Amino acid sequence: MLIHGFVAGSRVNGPGVRAVVYFQGCTLGCPGCWNTETHAFTGVEQTTTTVDQIAERVVSAHRVKEIEGVTFSGGEPMQQAPALHELIGTLRQELPDLSFGMYSGYSSRELESGRYWTRSEISEKAKQYLWNALKSQLDFAVLGRYVASRRTALPLRTSPNQELRLFTDRYKICEFRPLEVEVHIQPEGLVQITGFPIAGSLL
Repeated sequence: MLIHGFVAGSRVNGPGVRAVVYFQGCTLGCPGCWNTETHAFTGVEQTTTTVDQIAERVVSAHRVKEIEGVTFSGGEPMQQAPALHELIGTLRQELPDLSFGMYSGYSSRELESGRYWTRSEISEKAKQYLWNALKSQLDFAVLGRYVASRRTALPLRTSPNQELRLFTDRYKICEFRPLEVEVHIQPEGLVQITGFPIAGSLL
């Protein structure tokens, strides 16, 4: 699987402290996207990163500081839907109480009908099955294209056409915080910015 990045603990990508897995690769090309470095289907980890390795990073993060859940972002997670499904299944076995959330540029209608592109060639019917299987494991998802000309401050959304879907009763809408940005500075000097640029700017 292609992964762009990993954050061990974030408070701006859904309720509670969450690990964030950023998938590498997206063909949607939303104009004005501020995360264009995640668009190409290439990455330094593409030949070495497996589902088990990513799951172990999440489990290790949980051991260091207990996390409530994992949020999948990108790039476009649904364009690697089979790997995403396998990853959630592995994490469910390791940490059954984790919650799962996802950001996708695809709309509910596209996902329900199987009209989304994946790196692996599978039929629309298989894609419908995959989405239904994923939906049964997700607690929430933000769905829909980013539209730079229609900015918003709605929790977890950067344009008002996007919808925040709750698939379980684990969370209520009021538990999702306003848009914020976090800056993480690692001991080796790596700087990671995560969250949501306010009004389309990075900070």
